[in-house]
Amino acid sequence: MKLIQLHIARKQAEFARHEFFAQLDSGLAFQEALAFAPTLTFWVMTFQDILRLNERFTLDPDLRKIARHHRAEDAGHERWFLDDLAHVATGDRDIAWLFGKQNAATRDAAYALMSEVYKASDDRLRLVLLMTLESSGHIFFERTAKVVERAGKSAALRYFSFSHLEVEKNHEVFERAIAERIDSIYLPPSLRAEAEALVDRCYDAFEAMFGALADTHYNTNVTSIREATRLPRRARAI
Repeated sequence: MKLIQLHIARKQAEFARHEFFAQLDSGLAFQEALAFAPTLTFWVMTFQDILRLNERFTLDPDLRKIARHHRAEDAGHERWFLDDLAHVATGDRDIAWLFGKQNAATRDAAYALMSEVYKASDDRLRLVLLMTLESSGHIFFERTAKVVERAGKSAALRYFSFSHLEVEKNHEVFERAIAERIDSIYLPPSLRAEAEALVDRCYDAFEAMFGALADTHYNTNVTSIREATRLPRRARAI
């Protein structure tokens, strides 16, 4: 499993250099920096079902304990997200919006990641899926938490703040005893190849989703915010 962990780390490092994070780090005002947030809604909700089904389909008792604990640690985070939206977004969004064109890339990524739960031919692959999702989450929450802290809103937000990041890092899959158990897991060459392919597909889905977020974040959402907050020309002249 150590070789897979190294592969995940490489993909994580590549993901950290994604254009989306460069834009997030560019010093925009708080509302502009997190203008992408509503577009994550479908993924955040689907993520809970990915964890639920991944646990259900894991049969190995030891690995199922890890899957169950991981799901328990993430339970309720979708409510954190919805609460945070009240601070970072304006306007009402309905089912038609959620399934509209502007959210297609997020839905596509969510479906692709959900499909990995059904594709997995071995419980060890289900563990690799959890490790991969966790690795990408660390990059995302580290960057959003900096935006939130810079704006002085860490106390008001939970999903996008450092408090969420700390919860992610404290998941049992990263505690020493479990880490040692994971390190000891043997993957035969054929299964290791499957695991690497799974990691690659997951990161491909994240790359595509965050690529779309980067485009809409700056070309649509940020422009709309700036237009909405811009004073009329006569008021500016005064």
